[in-house]
Amino acid sequence: MAGTAVGRGVRLGVRIGAVPAVVFGAMALVSAVMWLPTGPAHALEVLLRGVAVAGGSLGVGLLLGGVTGAALALSPEWLARRAPLRGLLAGCVAGTVYLGETVVVTVAFDGGHAPMFLTLLSTPVVGAVAAVHSGDVLGRTHYHPWLVKEEECPKGWARRFGRVPGPRTHG
Repeated sequence: MAGTAVGRGVRLGVRIGAVPAVVFGAMALVSAVMWLPTGPAHALEVLLRGVAVAGGSLGVGLLLGGVTGAALALSPEWLARRAPLRGLLAGCVAGTVYLGETVVVTVAFDGGHAPMFLTLLSTPVVGAVAAVHSGDVLGRTHYHPWLVKEEECPKGWARRFGRVPGPRTHG
């Protein structure tokens, strides 16, 4: 159970990390194109910083998902059973780990205030997204089918009406 929760968490974390990777990578690409006519060497440096920030953002997302999935998997049953508490745990863990994105952006953009401020403003959003998806990461709900494997997701009428079958027993 813990391994599947961590795997689902990593899937969620990669999607969360892809958003700042695309945003800050696009900012660096535009900056590189802007510097291209005046100094190709500086444009290459800015482009490499964009690659670094994109890779760092994906790394932070991967770490965020793994830690959030592990925290949810190791949480006691009384906490995992209650959606508000489970969401609060996932949101706090994800928001705390996402602060590492501020370090990535600070290093990549030489301490630029606007990218750091944008990253700090997006931290509660990441916590809210993790809180909303906490049931799916833990395997309690199946509202977001991209988080679960095909064989775990309910099919047909059960999915349409929101009835999720109980755990299957083999034997």
